[in-house]
Amino acid sequence: KKRVMATRSNIAIENQDGTVSAIYCHYDGYIDGVGKKLYENYTTKEKMEQLITLGDISSLGENKETTVAYHRDRGEKLEEPMQYKTVELYFDDFDGGGDYLYCFTLDGQFLVKQVSSRQVTFLKLVLEGEDVL
Repeated sequence: KKRVMATRSNIAIENQDGTVSAIYCHYDGYIDGVGKKLYENYTTKEKMEQLITLGDISSLGENKETTVAYHRDRGEKLEEPMQYKTVELYFDDFDGGGDYLYCFTLDGQFLVKQVSSRQVTFLKLVLEGEDVL
């Protein structure tokens, strides 16, 4: 039996009032997985809001339809998005056991933090090799 290791992540959006709503994603949370899919496919506030409304997900697809959501696709209980007062608190107070944290900000940028690091940086710079986590 093949064992698949999950790289867990949280995917969040900064709301109009500065609060943050975040969901959990079980698989492929690393930069070349979830990070790249978010950066290439979830480029608008509308797309991110639709993703967040799915609640926790097993894996991120290139769009809402191909994403595997625990509630919609597996009939599990809907886990409402976690709420944080600010982007800073989302990145600072994280204890959800994930490996990567992503946040789509009000200005349309993705921020990322590897949980084992203290640094929050722009996903774009990491993907382009101009910054490392």
